Amino acid sequence: MSEGQQGTDKDLRVESLREWNRLARENTENAVVSSMFEAAFKANEPIEMFSTWLLLGSAAVASFLITNADKLLPLVRRGGFIACGTFLCLSCAFGLASKIYAVRCKIGIEVGATVRKTFMEKLLKYEEEEKEIKQGAEVWGISLQTGIRIERVLAEFYAPMPKWAVWLAYRQLKKYTGNPQIAYILIVKILNAQSALAFLQAITFLSFLVAGVAFAATSYQ
Repeated sequence: MSEGQQGTDKDLRVESLREWNRLARENTENAVVSSMFEAAFKANEPIEMFSTWLLLGSAAVASFLITNADKLLPLVRRGGFIACGTFLCLSCAFGLASKIYAVRCKIGIEVGATVRKTFMEKLLKYEEEEKEIKQGAEVWGISLQTGIRIERVLAEFYAPMPKWAVWLAYRQLKKYTGNPQIAYILIVKILNAQSALAFLQAITFLSFLVAGVAFAATSYQ
């Protein structure tokens, strides 16, 4: 073997080793990011508990305001009563919206975890069968196209769903094509919306308290 050919073989082995190293690092980094997303999803439950507690409190206070409107009107006046009622209704609306996003987030987390588990199980089973199929194809000297057809899997999965849901799903897939964290992006967005709505829920409830105190104070001036 000539020195030039040896040098070429060495370059190929080095390049293969570098590519292997790059893929191993990239896969590990992607796995770490995925685990970080999964850990962040645990914030869903405490946010939901806080929102639920505040929503129940707002509903109880709203019921008290309605049943005791005749006693509170002389204290806070008509404008104060309307302002307090508005802030309280907004707080309840934000709380209800936060609960809806919490349910969506929880569904996404549980469905995603189940799909990943079952998908890996089926994939490992298929890889074993794929090796046997390739060995059989080599014996018979034929060429077979192996591998999972993701397009067919998605088409079968989305077939019974509403058209608008299918359109949204494919829109997300197209938008984040090539992103290794595509399975987590939508859940992160839902979690962010849940957190923002819970924050607005708390702010409007505090605004109700401030408005009530302010209007009650002005009525004694």
